[in-house]
Amino acid sequence: MRYTIFISVTIMITLAGCGTTNTITPSTTSSRDTSLPTESIDTAAFLPVIDPDLPVITRCAVSGDVEESVPAGEIDWSGNIVRATGTGVLDIDNPNTAQARLMAERAAVVVAQRNLLEALQGVRVDSETRVENFMTDYDVIYTRVEGMVRNARQVGPARYDSLAGIVEVELEMEIHSPQGLSGALSSVLGYPEVTDVSMSSQTREFLDQYSALVLDGSQAGLQPSMYPKIYDANGTLLLDTANYAQYLGSGGQTAMQFISDIDQILSLPAFAQSPLVLQVRQVAGQFGTDIVLGEADSGMLGWLKDGLPLLMGAGRFLLNVLK
Repeated sequence: MRYTIFISVTIMITLAGCGTTNTITPSTTSSRDTSLPTESIDTAAFLPVIDPDLPVITRCAVSGDVEESVPAGEIDWSGNIVRATGTGVLDIDNPNTAQARLMAERAAVVVAQRNLLEALQGVRVDSETRVENFMTDYDVIYTRVEGMVRNARQVGPARYDSLAGIVEVELEMEIHSPQGLSGALSSVLGYPEVTDVSMSSQTREFLDQYSALVLDGSQAGLQPSMYPKIYDANGTLLLDTANYAQYLGSGGQTAMQFISDIDQILSLPAFAQSPLVLQVRQVAGQFGTDIVLGEADSGMLGWLKDGLPLLMGAGRFLLNVLK
């Protein structure tokens, strides 16, 4: 399965802002500190300071564009949702039809919750870790995810099939949200101190010239994940999006978006200018979710810094994955 990753002008600022001198071989395991902090963090409290001159873009992703089937459900990367269904059987011997339907619906919800919990465990957090790894290693994470599943929202009313004698219920939970997966993982990921940001003159000049930065991973086999990393040609980490996890569920879920059609985005007035397209040289990590850029492209992004939280909040950080 081939993917193309598209990141709007927002990531342009992030790449330089997260530049680091720590050299990491892209194929090595994650070096994130998994020790639990002593204090819990309220993810809802982290909101970026938006530049009033930067137009806010509504969510561009179309649900279902980039969808991954897992044994117990579906991961809708473009819709920022994990969903699962459950089925309950009507008791045909119960003379009280309303009661029989209610009991079957309750049974369907329990099954859907179990399936959703299993589906969530299959979400790739980064290039080396799935949600199930966090749930196995940390009891608090398992408890949080399990609690969120119990409160997962139901998609529409229950569907009754009188001929088959069954009731079907669909549940869903957000990936990036204080009330979703990112919120459940917050104690493990840890969030750096949030500071006010503003648009630099260099960034403004770049936006005057380009509408977006496109990282084309279609030939490299790039896979979607919650927190992809970007490396330069020498294996130096340029950007770990996990460092900005607190912003990904803000701004009306516009911060990180997976899309299967670049033309759909570029047709919007906000992206009317020509984008800068860079080819992903190769992917890294166990799951193929990390990006390795070529030498020339790495150097092109070296000056970019700051502004990622601002642009995320404005909806201008778009991670577009194409099949």
